[in-house]
Amino acid sequence: MNVREVHEFLNEMWESIFRLNEELKAELPEKGFKVEDVEEVFGAYIFLDGEWRLMKYPHPAFEIKPQIEVGATPEAYYFVVAVPKERISENFVGLFVELFPRSFIYGAEDFLSDVYNWRRDGRISPSEIMARIEKSDEKIFQFEANFESVETLREGIERLIDIGKRFEIFDL
Repeated sequence: MNVREVHEFLNEMWESIFRLNEELKAELPEKGFKVEDVEEVFGAYIFLDGEWRLMKYPHPAFEIKPQIEVGATPEAYYFVVAVPKERISENFVGLFVELFPRSFIYGAEDFLSDVYNWRRDGRISPSEIMARIEKSDEKIFQFEANFESVETLREGIERLIDIGKRFEIFDL
């Protein structure tokens, strides 16, 4: 392990999230969203080697209220949006997985049992994903998208807000 590379990687991960947070604080309030400060998040999971694994170390994340978390892990930059089950439609699911090909969908309570996982499920149909959601006892589902850079994450947040407003998933 090269400690210098790990150090530089972690610094860039944190710095880029702080920068994005400041930019979004200046832009999103006019769209009805409140951007919280960056925090150290403990107890998160990342998908490695075909399974969800606990991160015992912190990663940077912040909330965009209502309903969105934005952050970075060693695996990817990400956002997660919480959507009540009754607001989820097949059209929303289909557009979400089309716009965000590196995505996961899982319940808020049993978050280790995903109903869609881009690494495992490939390109299953939106109706198949919707059937899994409808069968579940979960009341809220987390729609997560992963990105390779903070720039593509930023674009993803803009797309998410657009489709979220279109499908009325937000409590605005």
